[in-house]
Amino acid sequence: MLKTILISLVLLAVPAFCADDAAKAVEAAERAWAKGVTTNDYALLEKTLGDDLTYTHSTGAVDTKATYIGKLKTGEAKYVKVDHDQLKVQVLSKDTAITICRAQVLTVSAGKDNPAHLSFLHIFQKRGANWQLVAHQSAKLPN
Repeated sequence: MLKTILISLVLLAVPAFCADDAAKAVEAAERAWAKGVTTNDYALLEKTLGDDLTYTHSTGAVDTKATYIGKLKTGEAKYVKVDHDQLKVQVLSKDTAITICRAQVLTVSAGKDNPAHLSFLHIFQKRGANWQLVAHQSAKLPN
């Protein structure tokens, strides 16, 4: 009887460990996006961003993966910093998760600094061994 109870407890705990591992991997993907945009690491962005990315900026402008990376490469968009104030991961299923973040972001456009306090909602999907950002929505917060 004790053996059955112990096995049952172990089996109940396995999904929690898996969700915890997934949450850590999604957080790493979130931070990889921030690192990629601030260091112009296009290889990291290619790995971290889904090919079907819909990236909706706080201005309402919308980019695809190709247009987003293209703007970074040409310098039309430049991120100097993305400092997360808050980062919460919710694993919704074995292959879907969201992050809800607040961050201090500094971009440069036309030679002008654009500091902003933003809220992000990111949707990640697990594709193969990687969690990829497939949707970004941001909103400006009061400073």
